[in-house]
This record gives sequence, structure tokens and C-alpha cells, in this order.
Amino acid sequence: MQEVKRVAAVNDLSGFGRCSLTVSIPILSAMGYQVCPVPTAVLSSHTGYPGPLVRDFSGDMAAYLAHWESLGLTFACGYTGFLGHPEQADVLVPFLMRLREQGALRLVDPAMADHGRLYSSCSPALVPAMGRLVALASVATPNLTEACLLTGSDYSLVMEAPDRRRVVAQMARQILDAGCGAVVITGVESGDLIANCVLTDSDADPVWVCDHRVDRHFAGTGDVFASVLCGWLLRGMPLVDAVGQATAFVYETTAATAQWQENGQDGIAFEPYLYKLSEENNQ
Repeated sequence: MQEVKRVAAVNDLSGFGRCSLTVSIPILSAMGYQVCPVPTAVLSSHTGYPGPLVRDFSGDMAAYLAHWESLGLTFACGYTGFLGHPEQADVLVPFLMRLREQGALRLVDPAMADHGRLYSSCSPALVPAMGRLVALASVATPNLTEACLLTGSDYSLVMEAPDRRRVVAQMARQILDAGCGAVVITGVESGDLIANCVLTDSDADPVWVCDHRVDRHFAGTGDVFASVLCGWLLRGMPLVDAVGQATAFVYETTAATAQWQENGQDGIAFEPYLYKLSEENNQ
């Protein structure tokens, strides 16, 4: 048996509503990795539900990661998502820099916004904080709203643009030029398709990876996508192919969930499909 790779998963822990750590832990575990969580906040439910209990973990993150460093822990990947507070970037920047020096994968999902606006728990100060992490990423996976925020683009104008793909590709180049190794802008609606813009070279044309679109909103789809993508990249799959695998998994699980689950805030019922991600089923 080979040594199990470790993933440092930095995200919030929401007790209800499939998102963040309650998505990444089972998905990456099913794919054969040891997931070591770093909570940025603890919530009774994600903020799509009214009145959740929220506890910010900012005051403990530095000591938490310092203890790991004292143990000499190494990771094949650092995977960051939602920040409970902009100042958490001050802790995570040196952590990602150490991972970069060690040659580890750094996947940054700047989870802070959707549908043209910041999440209710996020302040505008979070945008530049996320930008600092994106600049250190091997791969960044902003959705269309987050890409607009990171590049200072007007979301409504992007949505109205007749040449939306060209505009999105230009935003991808801006994000890439800020320092990250590759960018995947997710969730670009294109008729009855959902498209993801993949760019690894600002001088090249992007690759568009598409699948059918489910005409329902589900919370946590970005977390499912990024977690599956992370797992395939750790297996050595090329980025475009890994994006294709993640896109297909999100579509299959979302389409199945839409047939029976009325409340999209509960997230995607991906659990019955985890077996499809195991290494034994992909050899």
C-alpha cells in the first residue's frame, strides 16, 4: 500500500447544508486522501439559512497551524475555501508560501460570492484578502461573480455582454497575470449548458469545458466541483481532463438530486455517488 497523501483543507465547518468541509472531507476521503481540516469558522448551518450560529476561528488559526509545523507535518496539497474574516489571509499566506516551497499543490477556491453579490457574511475587505491567496495558487477556481470581484469587473455588464466568453477569458487572463499558475472560472451559463473557462497561459486561448445545466440552484456546487477537481489533480490528471471529471460529477449528482429534493439550500446529495470517485472504480 502506498503512503496516503495529506490534504490541508482550510474552510468553514457548517453543521447543516452540504458545503465546505462537510463536502471536501467525504469526497477527498473517498478518493483516497487524508483530509486534515483547518476550520476558518464554525456555523450551525451555512448562511443561506436564516439566523445561523456563527463562531469565527480567526484567533486560533495561527496557533493551530504553528502546532502542525512543530509536528513537522507535510502536505501534498493545501486547499482553501471560505474565510471567516479577511485577516485570516495573514495566516494563510505564509502557509501557502511554505507549501509552494515544498512543491505541493495549492488549490484556492475564493468562496465569497455568487449571483452577482457577496455572501451575506462577507465584507468588501474580503475581496483583496482572497486575491492574495489566489496569487499563490497552483489552481484557482472562482465562480463568475468571484472572478468579477477579483478583477474589478461589473457583473451585470459581463452578464449582458454579447461576447461573454471573450470577456470571461479576459478576466481569466487578469487573474492568471496576478500570479496563480492556472485559473478555472466556473459556472458560466451558456444556453442549456454550464461552461468552465480553463486558462494556464495568458498568451493562449482558454479551453471551455461544458456540460448540461440543471435549471435549479443548489448550495455547495462549487465545493463539490473544487473537491473533485483537487482529488483528480492529486492523481496526476491534466487540468482540463480533471475539470471535465469534476464538471460531469457535479452534473450527474445535481440532476439526480433535483428529481427528489425540493430545497436547494440543502445542497447536492452526492453521498450515493462517492463510490464512483474511488480509485478502484477508475483504474
